[in-house]
Amino acid sequence: MTGRWRATYGPSTTTTQHTESRRNARAIVSLTPAEERVLSLLPTYRTLAAIGTQLGIGRPTVKTHVANIYKKLGATKRAEAVTLAEGEGLLPHQ
Repeated sequence: MTGRWRATYGPSTTTTQHTESRRNARAIVSLTPAEERVLSLLPTYRTLAAIGTQLGIGRPTVKTHVANIYKKLGATKRAEAVTLAEGEGLLPHQ
């Protein structure tokens, strides 16, 4: 079946960038409304405690949402998460 797929649809190799883009697109769909609210405040570079105060939730909850956002976007740092989110249209470009 692999040979037939290659013959019909082309080579099975994809670029890392294309693979990451598809993975990120799937992740975007899975952000919860709470994660989206926290994500919208990440570009402000407020502390997690300040974000929690603004949203009416505790710092540990914000920290959990941020960790989930990083995982779903494939980011390891806040600036990277913001850049990826902007690139996917989740945040306006700053």
